[in-house]
Amino acid sequence: MDPSHHENRRRLAALLPAGSLAVIATGRYAVACGVDSAAPWPDFFYLTGLRDPQCALILSSAQDGPAQTVLFTPQRSAQTELWEGPSGNREGPANVRPVTEFKTVLRALAHGAGTIYVFAPENPFAPHEDHTLAHLVRGLLPLHTLDRLAPLLGRLRGEKQAGEIENLRAANELAAKAFRRVMGFVRSGVRGFEVKAEFLHEIMRQGSAGFCCPAITAAGEETLTLHWRGDRRGWVAGETALLDFTCEWNGLCADVARCVPVGGRFSPRHRAVYDAVVRSMQSAIACVRPGRLLSDCERDIELILQHELLRLGLLKSAEVKDPAVPSPALRRHFMHRALHHVGLEVHDPVPAGMPLAPGQVIAVEPGIYVPGEGFGIRVENNVLITPQGGENLTHGLPVEAGEIESLLQI
Repeated sequence: MDPSHHENRRRLAALLPAGSLAVIATGRYAVACGVDSAAPWPDFFYLTGLRDPQCALILSSAQDGPAQTVLFTPQRSAQTELWEGPSGNREGPANVRPVTEFKTVLRALAHGAGTIYVFAPENPFAPHEDHTLAHLVRGLLPLHTLDRLAPLLGRLRGEKQAGEIENLRAANELAAKAFRRVMGFVRSGVRGFEVKAEFLHEIMRQGSAGFCCPAITAAGEETLTLHWRGDRRGWVAGETALLDFTCEWNGLCADVARCVPVGGRFSPRHRAVYDAVVRSMQSAIACVRPGRLLSDCERDIELILQHELLRLGLLKSAEVKDPAVPSPALRRHFMHRALHHVGLEVHDPVPAGMPLAPGQVIAVEPGIYVPGEGFGIRVENNVLITPQGGENLTHGLPVEAGEIESLLQI
């Protein structure tokens, strides 16, 4: 078993008040709990290394001595193994019980416990919230105090351990390698799904499980739709294409994006906007440093983009009442957040009030969208927070316009 899962349980137990319980379970079916998940049940996987459905975990923070952990797994029938083979998830905590004993064991452990911390997914990008476990625990223990486990796990998941950081480095390196392969397929007449196929082929043949969430391939006016899903139209020379991809490596996610000229060269106007976005990203990386709140960094990046929009003539000075305050007019050209946490999920659910700290990994993705001219530009790198500031994990993927054009000429 990967010792990191044991360490994650130990760290969680250290956050729990003495005498409390933490309860987490996977769902009934083997489907991802959120569209941004690298694998089903990322929080459960974080604590156990297991991905099977119909599993549960109770972590008891004892008054005296080490925490107790009980893992519950379903008993696999001969029919199940005929169709699916033996479970690959034989590892985990030493105390493993049949899932049919979950209710009995929970009641017994709760007899002398105080608060019960129950997990329910709180990632806003998940398609729905599943409170089945909370309802079950409430029914079993109606007089106990229940509290939310997700914020505690979010705090832990925010600060990546050494092994997780190395996996994120590897994911970014593989994403950069795949992007270089894809550059050889960007040309007039190519369709978005063909580009996706080349990226997916490269990362999976290297050992990745694939995309962590649906890839985005758009060109021309399609780039004005933030999560464009149509990919059947042939691209046309003179358009600028957005390639926004994720890459899984050992359960961790890289999330990267570039814009490329379909005909091999940016038009002067597209080049001017692209360069402005690249400058904004470089300035944004300098903003993310320990001790700051993500919300404060977002505001700084909005001011950086506002300055670039004024330089480009897309904002007028009369629309900016105070240069130190983002103008509402900014939202005509920048409609999303520029920063989000990355880890087991493309959008890791780290508590909003948690300051940036060494070990956190942030996706930095500024953009400028020009509806009146029919195109949008955004770029995205992953940045590791270190004691000295932000370290660019996506350094293997060129970002300067000249470098992008050179790749398209090969």
